[in-house]
Amino acid sequence: MKKSLIVTCAAVTMCSIAFSMIPCMAEAKELKVGYVDLRRSFHEYEKAQTLDAELNEFAESTQSKRETMVENITKLRDESELLSEPARQQKQQEMNARIQELQEFDRDSRQIILERKDNLFREVIDDIQKIVTDKGTKGGYDYILDSRNIMYAADKYDLTQEVIDELNK
Repeated sequence: MKKSLIVTCAAVTMCSIAFSMIPCMAEAKELKVGYVDLRRSFHEYEKAQTLDAELNEFAESTQSKRETMVENITKLRDESELLSEPARQQKQQEMNARIQELQEFDRDSRQIILERKDNLFREVIDDIQKIVTDKGTKGGYDYILDSRNIMYAADKYDLTQEVIDELNK
């Protein structure tokens, strides 16, 4: 009798566990996952290419101004070699002031370029994030991952070209 009571209790417990899992199994669904090659999306995004070209143009312009400043300093140095001592000291002071201007120009230029690069990166990444979020929401995706963090995935889950196409509309 004791044995049949134990068996009955075990059977009731098993049935209640099985029945309690039915709602969970009914809600279970297959995950929808995709991935995007963020690096490729960034480099193939036309806006990123345009902003990068503008940044390079600014950097080249800055370099040209810097070269002119260096040439002027070199010219002052060459001129000072032919002067008397008092005149040479005055040229040296002028040269020191120009060297300081060059150092400030270099520092300011580097800072501006870094800020512009940072803004470019942030703006492009925000655009990509908006497209991926929209694609995930509208497409019913549970996850869209960055391909750099995936060891293997079938090509059918790659959403990169779709994201690039949407970015370049």
